[in-house]
Amino acid sequence: MEVGEIVEVDDKGRITIPAEIRRVVGKKAFKVELSGKDMIVLKALEDRRELVKKVADIRLVGNGEKAFVDAATIKDFYGGVKY
Repeated sequence: MEVGEIVEVDDKGRITIPAEIRRVVGKKAFKVELSGKDMIVLKALEDRRELVKKVADIRLVGNGEKAFVDAATIKDFYGGVKY
């Protein structure tokens, strides 16, 4: 879906993202990148609260017996080098 509209920079250097585009994207935070001399790219970012919730919901699982093994005792099994 392509949505486009010509916009201008105001006196303070701001560009307004048209409402139709904002509705389609559904985000309020964007990363601004310069691509070459003539192209500015906006990438929509996740809401930080949503991102924090996603990270908090990650459940790490593993072998409880191996969780406290010193890495130095098993480094040689995986080609580790002690310096």
